[in-house]
Amino acid sequence: MSLKLAVKDWLDVLDREYLQTFIAEGGAAVKVAVGDAFDRARLAEAIASRATERGYFAIHIDASKCRAHMPQDLFHAIAGKIDWRLLARSRLLALASGLGYDIDPIDPAAAVVPAIAELGGIGEDAVRMELRRALHDEVLASVHMGRDFRSAMFHLCLAELQDDGGFYGCHPILDWLTGENNRIGPLRPFSLRTPINRTTARHFIESALYWLRAARYSGTVILFDASRVTLARNPRDGERYYTRAMAIDHYELLRGFIDDTDRLTATLLIVATSPEFIDDQAPRGWRIYDALRTRVMDDVRDREYANPVAALVRVGEMESSL
Repeated sequence: MSLKLAVKDWLDVLDREYLQTFIAEGGAAVKVAVGDAFDRARLAEAIASRATERGYFAIHIDASKCRAHMPQDLFHAIAGKIDWRLLARSRLLALASGLGYDIDPIDPAAAVVPAIAELGGIGEDAVRMELRRALHDEVLASVHMGRDFRSAMFHLCLAELQDDGGFYGCHPILDWLTGENNRIGPLRPFSLRTPINRTTARHFIESALYWLRAARYSGTVILFDASRVTLARNPRDGERYYTRAMAIDHYELLRGFIDDTDRLTATLLIVATSPEFIDDQAPRGWRIYDALRTRVMDDVRDREYANPVAALVRVGEMESSL
């Protein structure tokens, strides 16, 4: 019988070994948690709580709601959880702090330039001029984000820099990021030319994770509930169903994240899945894609103790021996 870790025990280890140190310092890791529906629900709630307490941006993605085998859908799912205008204002505050302005009392939910100017005792135009120069140097010229993504972030920040409570002109960018409108035509005024598709989406995901960190979050914690992928029969319940080919594409996507963790900034990706994932007889289990199985399987397994820092853990009500 597979050894299980109590959800709380495993989260304590993740908190101590990853969230407090490795991820907070800019590192990245991918973990797979196998458990039943009840334990996955507990895990999602507890992960979100702990991540938020430590200043991380917490994201929950469900494979029953989005196409888990399509990189662009994963990016749009992430983008749909983000308040991009709030994030742009937070980035402006981070830039202002780097310029020596006092930003501690400022709430990014409101227009930030008047608040920065008032605290600094200088005119708003002077603040805008300094921040615009910083935007060009730190955002538009950044080598840590893809060209079109950083251009989009520059325009979002510029809109907040010039915010006077009137017309907001960056809705086409928001629609492009969230997948509401994939047409490139409305983006031409912003010099954006790259569609977010299967080929480009991974670069956008990497850029977004960097941007969250740059906007004063400790990093990003993503709980990706992929249990739907392992269903062998279509329950016809109105939610997404994955064929064998789709399941293989999904596993390839996960394998790519594992292989490219060094390209993910301050990110902990937890893939929660069902026991069928590690069942060698299951039609949608890991046996259909050995490249992923060999990356997450236990190389060495103790008969009495579960390894809490392994790439794959089994979580459940059973108390562990940590």
